Amino acid sequence: MITFSFEPRADDVSWSQNWRPERTELIGGDFCLRLFTANLRLVVHGADLGLRTPGLPVVDFALMLDFATRELETVSDFAVETSVSQKVFAFSREGTEVTLTTNYAPSRAKLTWSELRELTGRAKAEAVRLIVTAHPELRDNTWLKQTMGKPPAGRL
Repeated sequence: MITFSFEPRADDVSWSQNWRPERTELIGGDFCLRLFTANLRLVVHGADLGLRTPGLPVVDFALMLDFATRELETVSDFAVETSVSQKVFAFSREGTEVTLTTNYAPSRAKLTWSELRELTGRAKAEAVRLIVTAHPELRDNTWLKQTMGKPPAGRL
């Protein structure tokens, strides 16, 4: 079983409904480097890889997983670092099994290739859902839609 969630940080004002961006159109650097930070809750088949640190933007984590998943289609070992917090996630793939380690937790997680792909999709969707729930006006953000996918349909 994989438990995953982002827990928006109370000390990040970008989650506040009163917050307004400095520019009308936010870009990748805004989403990946400074806005919408969260703590990460991630337990993979009993291995706790959760992370509580200032400065982990939800989009950065989701795109890090997406990049790693795409790279693992052609290579068996791959490590990637989050942009701001310098947390390293190392992936090793043997057939349909993936081992995930980090530079901050002693746990080694084992999951299937399909579970990693599903986790990647969940992370991207959850990042977008949280952002557009906090700020519905970002639903139409060009960069966010093109990079992360369309926001969930319907009322938030």
